[in-house]
Amino acid sequence: MSVPLAPSSSSQMAAARPVRLSDLAAGRTARMHAATLTPQDCALIRALGLTDRCLMRICKVGEPCIVQVHATRIGLSRTVADGILVVPESQG
Repeated sequence: MSVPLAPSSSSQMAAARPVRLSDLAAGRTARMHAATLTPQDCALIRALGLTDRCLMRICKVGEPCIVQVHATRIGLSRTVADGILVVPESQG
């Protein structure tokens, strides 16, 4: 199931293409865009803090994929990270 999020008014969000969370390198930041997960997994990641357009930093790629949202680090399986689409922030 794909769970698209509301479009952002940010021109940066409109210019960048969504990629799988698992495709980003450690140290990159990105904003949540959508999830192609089961409804149960979507509810779980929302409960963990991965919400509409939240900013996250990739701490570790692989198994598990570790992301930081605000002051909280969250470990995600590779399968779940593959199902999360994010828009990378500029590295500028």
